[in-house]
Amino acid sequence: MFRDTLKIAVAAGHGGDGVVSFFREKYIPKGGPDGGDGGRGGDVYLRAGASVDSLSKLSKRHYKAGRGQHGKGKNMAGRAGEDLVIDVPLGTQVYDADSGELIADLLREGQTVLVAQGGEGGFGNAHFATSTRQAPRFALGGLPGQKRNLRLELRLIADVGLVGYPNAGKSSLLRKLTHARPKVADYPFTTLSPNLGVVEKDLQRFTIADIPGIIEGASEGKGLGLDFLRHISRTRLLLYVLDAGDEPAAALRTLRSEVAAYDRELARRPGLVALNKVDLIGEDEAAALLHELAAQGLPVLAVSALSGEGLQRLQQTLLELLPAAPAPQAAPAPKKREEVELLSVEELESGVYRVHSPRLERLIGRVRGEIWEAAEWLQGEFRRAGLEQALRARGIRAGDTVVIGELEFEYIPEG
Repeated sequence: MFRDTLKIAVAAGHGGDGVVSFFREKYIPKGGPDGGDGGRGGDVYLRAGASVDSLSKLSKRHYKAGRGQHGKGKNMAGRAGEDLVIDVPLGTQVYDADSGELIADLLREGQTVLVAQGGEGGFGNAHFATSTRQAPRFALGGLPGQKRNLRLELRLIADVGLVGYPNAGKSSLLRKLTHARPKVADYPFTTLSPNLGVVEKDLQRFTIADIPGIIEGASEGKGLGLDFLRHISRTRLLLYVLDAGDEPAAALRTLRSEVAAYDRELARRPGLVALNKVDLIGEDEAAALLHELAAQGLPVLAVSALSGEGLQRLQQTLLELLPAAPAPQAAPAPKKREEVELLSVEELESGVYRVHSPRLERLIGRVRGEIWEAAEWLQGEFRRAGLEQALRARGIRAGDTVVIGELEFEYIPEG
């Protein structure tokens, strides 16, 4: 089953914990710290490839990368978690499902985008050894990996997009021009999912996409309109297929109007009109219709998918028009915003203050071992984060109580 929209949840791997360990051998009962660092959590990537033609090939709705292993003694670092690569079709747009922000537009074979970053591994106690702190009895835990809800939208990449009403004969035309075998029958909306075909002549080739038929109001989401319009947005050239026996001039005006209402840039791409089913009308009527259609500014050819009339000329005309047609361009991804680390101080009661800082709260929560063993190191991290200045600006005095996350201590001004 073809599928062109899908929501999935991805989770990068959790970083492994650092370990508290000290070197021990028979004749060295009190060796130095040798706790290794935890491994980094695995990342999650999406990769575009021509071997995947539908989002229905994605068999799961939840994807998770590998977790980093914990560190070990003897300075042995934990193994990094295994990255996860999810293959998606060429032409897939990746959105953050919660914010609606475009993350990437995957147009090229092998193009890869990082969608969830693995958590950092924690440091083992060997990392914290200094000349004044020779036996640190604490380590850091690993950070959780990034989690995201994604919305995937597939927009087919093809050279020519067939634009027409249901039953205009698009699928039959695709069968005759290419080796594709779309379902063909005499009832509305025969084509419920896109079909791709390849035209090859001498050393030249191009692809044609037959997409669900358009109706009036498609640009407003009526019928299968938005599904249709999303897929022609990638095509380089639009081939309007009209039923010669069903008011083709009015149909062409409506089709072009719906395309323009959806995307004005798309409406300005090169176009060609194929007046189909001319085998069902007389020569004089066909000539009059061709003249009427040409007045709308696009080249017009008379064809019959049933009898094969005009198909060689149509194929040649498409080959002549395509070299000048623009190649599909990727939608621009938004610029990365710099995240500002906020630090604020709130008075809970007289002489008691809580510090709000995601970074410092996260840091305290990562400490493995006795928290007070890490006091000296934490103090240095607090200083680098600007905590001392923030406390002084708030008017906190010596002896007041400061709370950060689960840590509570008495404030002693520096200097």
